[in-house]
Amino acid sequence: MRLSTGFVRASGYDRKVRRVLFAMLGDKLPDDAILKAAAELNKRVFEELQRRKIEKRDVIRIICDFDIKDNEIIWDWNSLKIEAYEEAAEIGAKMSALLAQMEEQDKLLEEALGKLIKIADKLREVADDMEKVINDLKKARELVPSKSA
Repeated sequence: MRLSTGFVRASGYDRKVRRVLFAMLGDKLPDDAILKAAAELNKRVFEELQRRKIEKRDVIRIICDFDIKDNEIIWDWNSLKIEAYEEAAEIGAKMSALLAQMEEQDKLLEEALGKLIKIADKLREVADDMEKVINDLKKARELVPSKSA
């Protein structure tokens, strides 16, 4: 079987786990078995939320497979999955910070491009000057008579 809480604020996941388990198994298992299993799962989820630094206001969904044996819920801990969705305001703040960084990088790229264009213009001028000197040398060579003539 599988428990899935649906979307719930992290601050209220424990109540949701109990409600879902009672809805699923209230007529199949004694209340104390359901409460014990809920406590076990909630403890694991709490530890994971702490480890992942998930905020109370974030939205989560908990999914975990389990079996029933001897009137007890046996959790398949390998299947425990906690999906976390940050609050929209936090996402917006992160996006704003990223956009500001991108704008700053764009500004730096524009400045670098401007400098490169100026350098390219100077290189063109130097190349033109070099070509003029070479052409002048060629003309001067043509005017000087060769010794063999």
